[in-house]
Amino acid sequence: MSKFTRILAAAAAAALLVGGVVLLTKDEAAQKIVDRKMADFQPSASMMDTLDIMTEELKNTETTPVLTITEEEMTGTTEDITVQETAPYIPSDTLPVEVMDELTAQAEALQTAYPNAIGWLYLPDTGINYPIMQGEDNDFYLHHAPDGRSLKAGSVFLDFRCERRFMNPVNLVYAHNMNNGTMFAGITRFTDSAYFSSHRYGWLATSETVFRIDFFSAAVVGRYDVLYDGSAEISSWLSHLAEVSKIYENANISGDTRFISLSTCSYEFKDARTVLTGTLTEMGGV
Repeated sequence: MSKFTRILAAAAAAALLVGGVVLLTKDEAAQKIVDRKMADFQPSASMMDTLDIMTEELKNTETTPVLTITEEEMTGTTEDITVQETAPYIPSDTLPVEVMDELTAQAEALQTAYPNAIGWLYLPDTGINYPIMQGEDNDFYLHHAPDGRSLKAGSVFLDFRCERRFMNPVNLVYAHNMNNGTMFAGITRFTDSAYFSSHRYGWLATSETVFRIDFFSAAVVGRYDVLYDGSAEISSWLSHLAEVSKIYENANISGDTRFISLSTCSYEFKDARTVLTGTLTEMGGV
């Protein structure tokens, strides 16, 4: 190869490299623009601080042993006091009314600005803090921002077959696993037991109400797994979920429990998906 040919080849390689960097920067820049627009509708910094504190209180209460002291033990020494086993911890289903009002008002403003927006999802300490959209299919918001513009990162969106107020027995929510750690990239971390245990709770606000999410399962499945069949019987759906879960913990489940599953691509095998599932508890104001 002549010196001139080598120079041309090097120049071409450099052009391709620069072009790739420009393309990557363009995608991320577009995503940041969308994030800035959506920031007007996310919970305020003080509200997120409040939710963070409440989440920590939930985790601390969940793991704090409760002393049960009998009358006989009251007359003995402290060495006689024993810790009695208690029923599974059930978190409170209430929020301060001012918290409810601010979160629902923000969600209502979001929905007014973007009619296909149906709520806001916030998982403390995960980077997941996004509006939830719903389209007429499960393709549009894979490639579009909440304002409808084309966007490689897409949006977080509810399965089009689900009722938009999260009234289905199983509510399926999707988003990309972006290389820059945004969107649902953080969902894949929940397959680590330590991480799962320290991130058990999330929050979902709509224009009507606020839900607490209590996560109990992290599974890795194929893209056509029965977990995506919203018409499946809940008993068989739960049984299958337990079988395919890498982490599956006891949950407070009754006949009218509603579930939310957050799904994203992962790379354990071809067409793998990580699915994080929790129960939805509608909160009341106090």
